[in-house]
Amino acid sequence: MSRLRLIIGLVISLVLLFFTFRGLDWGQVGAALRGANFVFIALSALVILAAFGVRAMRWSWLLRPVRLLNWRGLFSVVLIGFFGNYVLPAKTGELVRAYVLGKRENLSKSAILGSIAVEKTMDTLILFVILLATLWAVPLPAEVANIEPLAAVFLVVVIGGMLLLAARGRHVSNLLVRVLQFVFPWWKERVARITHSFVDGLSVLYHGSSIVMVLILSLVIWLMTTLNFWLIGQALGLDIPLYGYVMIVAVTNMASFIPSLPGRFGTLELFSVFVLGLFSVDKNTAVLFPILLRVAQLVPILLGYLFLNREGVRILDISKTTNDPSAPGSTIRTT
Repeated sequence: MSRLRLIIGLVISLVLLFFTFRGLDWGQVGAALRGANFVFIALSALVILAAFGVRAMRWSWLLRPVRLLNWRGLFSVVLIGFFGNYVLPAKTGELVRAYVLGKRENLSKSAILGSIAVEKTMDTLILFVILLATLWAVPLPAEVANIEPLAAVFLVVVIGGMLLLAARGRHVSNLLVRVLQFVFPWWKERVARITHSFVDGLSVLYHGSSIVMVLILSLVIWLMTTLNFWLIGQALGLDIPLYGYVMIVAVTNMASFIPSLPGRFGTLELFSVFVLGLFSVDKNTAVLFPILLRVAQLVPILLGYLFLNREGVRILDISKTTNDPSAPGSTIRTT
């Protein structure tokens, strides 16, 4: 299944990259690149690193029901996960992150994965809130504005579901497991493990101060991400409103659910160029946006690689499957 998923991701990425680079005038692309201000790229790299620091702070709050951990110690693990997502399929970097922290702190990997699942849910919620606020504040074409009610309903359902799970805990999760196991009987054990891990991670919702800090830090993370995208736009001299960058952040991150190669190759390129096209940015310039963004990301990628080596984990020895690393037979060898 993992090999099939990798092949599907490869095909989709190649198709998206084909449409992204089709019809470019490479002379104009080169001219736009020569005119880019790389001071803004360096600033973007610093903002990315700072955002990972905030992510580490948020993770320390999410892990409080499990153990109090200093965010400085989590910073390297967050970068390791980012590196893993760039070189391994299906966002396996999150599993590497759980493995490294579990090995270092002797913690349950299921509990860590539960905190990561809640982290991703919070990211989705905040992203939708920011996108909805943008859609309501900015006059948009009717065909785009029509998604507002659907997005609002989605947001209410997700928040309501999280609150229900937090209030009823294992009662709801046991019911959910039975339903999912009926739908996916061949994944019976995995469904139970993932569902219970997620519900255990939601225990942070019982702590009022914790959930407030998690929400605040999540908002800060997305604002820093928008600042990062704005800096890339300034490097290219783009003249688009700030809400345009909010839309690029939202659309490209939502597109990450589409199967693709590690590092979101194809989805980031096509959808960032598409959104920039809505603001009349020439494609020969817009195509440089994701490329320069990846240049800025090289610093945290290299740091993640160095931190991984320091932990004594060899990334190429990770099991070919993307199962829960706490499951039998799914191992990561150490040096």
